[in-house]
Amino acid sequence: MTRVWRSMLYVPANVPRFVAKAPGAGADAVVLDVEDSVPHDRKLEARAALKDAVPMAGSGGAEVLVRINRPLRLAVPDMEAAAEAGAHGILLTKCMGPDHVRLAAEVLAGARQKMVIVPMIETAAAVPQMEAIARASSMVAGLLVGAEDLALECNAASDDDLIVLAKRQMVLAAVAAGVAPLGTLGTVADYRDAARIRDLVARSKRSGFVGATCIHPALVPVLNEGFSPSEKEIDLARRQLAAAEEAARDGRGSFTVDDMMVDEPILIRARRILALAGQA
Repeated sequence: MTRVWRSMLYVPANVPRFVAKAPGAGADAVVLDVEDSVPHDRKLEARAALKDAVPMAGSGGAEVLVRINRPLRLAVPDMEAAAEAGAHGILLTKCMGPDHVRLAAEVLAGARQKMVIVPMIETAAAVPQMEAIARASSMVAGLLVGAEDLALECNAASDDDLIVLAKRQMVLAAVAAGVAPLGTLGTVADYRDAARIRDLVARSKRSGFVGATCIHPALVPVLNEGFSPSEKEIDLARRQLAAAEEAARDGRGSFTVDDMMVDEPILIRARRILALAGQA
């Protein structure tokens, strides 16, 4: 995985005051939305706003993605506008399958900067294709399950075990393809309940997720902290690697730290934790 966005803040592209506040939120990525948060009669306005919104949203150092529309008559000009504005990538909504990804990659191939694609899994038909979707193009940087849309199609609640199952399957598909598994095992819509969301993020991190989206700036620090290695994890990783050097001098490949067995898989995890800590 080449990118890890711990926090991805959704901002409606057609509301300048929200765009202006986005750089100060501290998110790893700002997602300028021209889809669900924009009324149908304001779609063209939101698309035109990308020219100014993309550089503004990225002025604080965040990468800027654009969540585009479906159908294709809206999606293609959305992608072209995102590329022209200098966006780092797109969220490909209601991804139909690998051919859909390849079509988007073809549209974005002519951009003056290298762009990435995050396919959104929002239909039942896309769920069994997730690994193929993730492998469809080298531009794919991660996968994200759109819980509300998927739940609506399935006539299920967005926090039901059915949707959680799809999210867990998405983690396996993303990891198998070498891209980032994004999201949480539940909803973060109620940004006022920070304690519940901290617990949700902790559980999601344990399940392999590396970052998530949110709709309110108040959740950005919660996501950044929750998806970053903790001081306890960093300390243990350092001590495990130090112990590994000592054990290697004695010709041992396994040993104990804090009464727990350590061997190569644990050391790989320790190196990954320190690498993520440096990136954060």
